[in-house]
Amino acid sequence: MKEFLKKDLTLKIFSIIFAIFLWFAINPVQTEHYTVPLNVINEESLKSQGLVLNSKNFNKYVVVDVRDKGDVLDNIKDTDFEVTLDLSKVKSVNDKVIALEPPVYLGRERINPKNIELKQKTITLDLARIEENPFIVQVETLGKLPAGYEIISKTAQPDTVSIQDIDTVIASVGSVKAFVDVTGLDRNLEIRKECKVYDKKGVEMPGLGKKLNVDIKIEVGKRVPVIPITQGIPAENYLEGEYSVKPDSILVTGDPDIMEKVNEVKTVPINIEKADKTLNTQVLLQIPNGLKLVSSTREVSVEVKIIPLDVKTYKFEPRDMTLEGTINDNTLAYEIIEPVSVTLKGKKEDMANVTVNSLLAKVDVSGLKDGEHRIPLQVTLPPNITQSGETKVLVKITKVPAEENQNVQQDTR
Repeated sequence: MKEFLKKDLTLKIFSIIFAIFLWFAINPVQTEHYTVPLNVINEESLKSQGLVLNSKNFNKYVVVDVRDKGDVLDNIKDTDFEVTLDLSKVKSVNDKVIALEPPVYLGRERINPKNIELKQKTITLDLARIEENPFIVQVETLGKLPAGYEIISKTAQPDTVSIQDIDTVIASVGSVKAFVDVTGLDRNLEIRKECKVYDKKGVEMPGLGKKLNVDIKIEVGKRVPVIPITQGIPAENYLEGEYSVKPDSILVTGDPDIMEKVNEVKTVPINIEKADKTLNTQVLLQIPNGLKLVSSTREVSVEVKIIPLDVKTYKFEPRDMTLEGTINDNTLAYEIIEPVSVTLKGKKEDMANVTVNSLLAKVDVSGLKDGEHRIPLQVTLPPNITQSGETKVLVKITKVPAEENQNVQQDTR
């Protein structure tokens, strides 16, 4: 009996071992791979560190290996695991390799944690610093103003804008500009404009300019010449010459309707009465109501040249003078008795080419009877030449005897 029990126990042990072996043969222990989406948390903590993910091109999935029996593995899904990337571990821009949290199994199967292995244990991040810098807004104008108009000032409010981005982007910013079309603009303008951001090579960076708005104010004026006004007559034998003004033009601004009509600004009158030398003086401007000067005083420096005239006397012989208004029936004889002198004056350059032969001198004897007459000499003068006083010519008119007149008439037949 005892031997039978001993044999039966041995048989049972072998049976159990065989059963276990058979079970492992049918349901062996093996390793399965699961692709698990990466759970990224605490991304906002980067901002508190002044950091940002420059790129999110790191792996979004990781592989989890599980070693267990086949029937257990068959009941496990990818979504039964959670693998976390905790960005709060990042403390500086140099913390680029971050360890992943150990995989957490969320399923129902009983798995020994030691049998769960994460193949990729770290993630390499592309980090950048967040910077915010102020940039001056440059106001640029496009188009052409009307003739004579100029831009006095162009300002932006605020005059600087802040741009926040990663450090490499901020370092590449070259300028911030706001553009305004001023074609035909003849008055001040206030307008709101969106800024454009350009890199150091002048290439626009479209993403940075959005929501960067400024109020632009453009002030325009009109440049007009200064015209000196004189009153009075220079001293005898002197002539008012050219003038010069410093500045010779001024910039005015104000009421656009008045500004449009103003094409010059005059000085108050400058007295040149009996002046015998060039005048240099400070004189006030007559600024129209509704306008004001831009960046200049109301006084200008004016030089008025007073030119001494060239005075010459010309002697006209009887042959140099022409009689007009004579009676052509040969009943009267006309004779200029003596030469006369004519005094002319003018600028030296105008007088240079004046000669007796270049002048037309005539005496009008219309309606005069016989006798001696002193008649004004009429001289046709070149431009800018004047005659000093009046010159009279002695003309003798005599009757021709009837017999002599008859002979003259016969000779002319």
